[in-house]
Parts: sequence; structure tokens; C-alpha cells
Amino acid sequence: MTSFTEQLKNRRTEDGRWLQGCEHTTLLLNHQIRNRVIVQCVKDIRNSNVDFDTIACSGTSGLLTVPRISEILKKNILVVRKRKEKSYSPFQYEGPIPNKYIILDDLICSGRTVRHINKTIKDDTPSAECVGVYVFFKDKCAYRNNASLCKKHLGIRYL
Repeated sequence: MTSFTEQLKNRRTEDGRWLQGCEHTTLLLNHQIRNRVIVQCVKDIRNSNVDFDTIACSGTSGLLTVPRISEILKKNILVVRKRKEKSYSPFQYEGPIPNKYIILDDLICSGRTVRHINKTIKDDTPSAECVGVYVFFKDKCAYRNNASLCKKHLGIRYL
């Protein structure tokens, strides 16, 4: 668990400005922490030996991390819009249609984001297969490291 002093330190830029946002988002807005998160994600995903062609994400945390991770891993990006998000685009997701995909998210509390991403992709592409979920802030996650709970509640392999 991060101490309160450490949390405050992480909420400042190098030049001393405060980062606005919830705790886990401000961690990603701190470029040094974001880079460490990206390096760890790449390492863990490579070590999982899961075969996939696409990384799906939604929201700010995904857009701050997935482009760099997918570039390093040479995978496609699929961005799923949040529910009821207003957009000029008629598409609920943007990116190439996946064959096998993983979902990358900051944390899982209710599982709504993971279920939403899966449903959105399946509604459009029933043949697409979700082969795993990677969560990079496991310590802030309701499921923590409990893979069996994640599989039971979300029906998905927890990487």
C-alpha cells in the first residue's frame, strides 16, 4: 500500500504542479510512473505466452498506456467507447476487427468495463475471442491477484 506522503509526491509534476484526477489516473499522468507501468505490462504480457493480435481498452487509462504497449508488442489497438459516450463516429469501437484480443485496464472493481468491452466487440464481431484480461493496478483492484474470482465473475482468464 502506498503511503499518503508517497501519494502526494506522485500527484506532482517534476516542476511542482499538481496533477488533477483520481489517484490511479494521476499515477499514469506522472510520466515516470506511467513508463514503469508500461515496462511492467510488456514484461508480464510477454511472459504470459498468450496468443493474441489486438489489445482492447476503454477510457483514459487505456489511452495513456495501450498505444505504447501495443507498439512495443507489435499488436493492434482497439478503443471501445464508454457507454453513452457522445461521438461524431457511428462506431462503438475503433480499430481493426480482432481475431483474438486481450483487454488491458487499470483496475477491476465491478467488472462493468470488461463486460462492456466484451459485449461491444461480440455484438459486432461474434467470432472475436477474448483470451485474457491484464490489470496493471492490481493493488487497487477488487479482484487483486485472485484469478479464480476473476474467471468466475467475468468468465475471462486473468493475465
